Amino acid sequence: MASPNKQQKRAHRAKAKAKQNRIQRAVAAKPDAFAGDDSRIDLESVDLTELFVEMRSAGEISQQALCAVFLAHPLLALVLEQEGEEEATDFILAALIEYRQWATDTDDEAAALAWIESPEFQADYVAASQALALSQD
Repeated sequence: MASPNKQQKRAHRAKAKAKQNRIQRAVAAKPDAFAGDDSRIDLESVDLTELFVEMRSAGEISQQALCAVFLAHPLLALVLEQEGEEEATDFILAALIEYRQWATDTDDEAAALAWIESPEFQADYVAASQALALSQD
């Protein structure tokens, strides 16, 4: 077994290499998220602008309508199918935060999270989810 100092140096090099790889991937041109050559989507390169526009239009009717548009979007079913429930939940939360920042034209993540965690939003989200579940049965 290597000495603790050597293990620490190896860990540091591995961490630096991983960071370098992440930076190189981020800089490289990303292919279309829905390209036909791969059955999986690249969640980091998905453009959600079209969905956000639909959500904003529905939000003019009600917050529950906004949630219904979001939940009915085919991308969510695809994410759930490919990534599983835990990753899908992370994606949903990130997408809702990104939507709120986009809709309010601010980078305040705490305010976006407060909106998502508000009792009003939670009630509308659950109601929209239940209505969608009933319509699919």
